Amino acid sequence: MKKLVLLLSLIAAASLASGAQAMTPKTFTSTKHSTSQLQSIVKQHGAVILRTSSSTFDRYVANRSHCSSSQRTKVAYVPTADSSNGFIGYRCVDKGDKSK
Repeated sequence: MKKLVLLLSLIAAASLASGAQAMTPKTFTSTKHSTSQLQSIVKQHGAVILRTSSSTFDRYVANRSHCSSSQRTKVAYVPTADSSNGFIGYRCVDKGDKSK
């Protein structure tokens, strides 16, 4: 009986670990892709992490469905391979955030 409980616990832990890994957004470096490539990447994955410099990164989304219910989308522009300020999608921000 103890072996069965241990086996089920291990299976449950493995399932949780693989599920969390599947939910982790993909990471890309913004300056290695064109604006249109990044737009497609964000749209395809729904949510991604973009490195915009060696020390700066953020989460970008295709639409509001990738934000929590207490958030709204904010237009996002990042440096890309072909633009210093290319529109690639959105960021999720708190609804109370009044910044543009």
